[in-house]
Amino acid sequence: MLQVSDVMLTGRRALVTGAGQGIGEGIALGLASFGADVAALDINEQTAERTAARIRELGRKSSALCVDVRDARALEAALERAWDELGGLDIVVSNAGIATHKPAVEFEDDEFDEQVALNLKPAFVAARWAARRWIPSDSGGNIVNVATTEGIRGCPGFAPYSAAKAGMINLTKTLSSELGPYGIRVNAIAPDYTPTPGLGHIDLEGKTPGEMMRGMTRFIPLRRLGSADDMAGAVIFLVSGLASWISGQTLVIDGGSLACARVEGPLPFPELR
Repeated sequence: MLQVSDVMLTGRRALVTGAGQGIGEGIALGLASFGADVAALDINEQTAERTAARIRELGRKSSALCVDVRDARALEAALERAWDELGGLDIVVSNAGIATHKPAVEFEDDEFDEQVALNLKPAFVAARWAARRWIPSDSGGNIVNVATTEGIRGCPGFAPYSAAKAGMINLTKTLSSELGPYGIRVNAIAPDYTPTPGLGHIDLEGKTPGEMMRGMTRFIPLRRLGSADDMAGAVIFLVSGLASWISGQTLVIDGGSLACARVEGPLPFPELR
């Protein structure tokens, strides 16, 4: 029979990439609120330390790690440091990523490669690192990849980003098959309609994604935008005992929008001539 304790993460140790703000910060704080010690990894040293300080205020251990996840060796070194400082890791959440918006025909090869290097490869590197430690120890573990609904449906203006996130969703399925026999569960979440500071650099016909989203709540069945806490709740569920027989899944968190076929139509997109 299920117990309330099945949702608690007391004694668990986690690392979250992109934990300095937005969804990553929400996930890191959520895990800590449910009892986990959490290492906060971000490219920005100040925001990583700010999240780590908030985790410590919750009475949990934390490390602030400043790393560019595009550097595989630096990412592995940071995971190693978190392992040493927290006494191990049971949970790895790959959240770091960013999108670039423009027509597909305007992307150069190096720009496409950059989107893959930032939004897909780090999830593979982190999962590989964790698996190499969990398998010999027979300890099991949990990996959660933060994808997006743009990896499930077409999204004009975000071709490389969407392709990378689609790759992340398939990577999640493949890793769950390979690592499942060792007690390692691999899942993903796919957020949508969640304004975060990281979206501020994108211009959609003179509007930020957040400004555009606020005009779309009438198209969302639950009639509100998402929040970092909504994403954190899904991650907490997936790594908890409540989800002990769930692996290889991508949990869509979008207020029901994908289910009703995105009736607002595509994002604003410049005409090609």
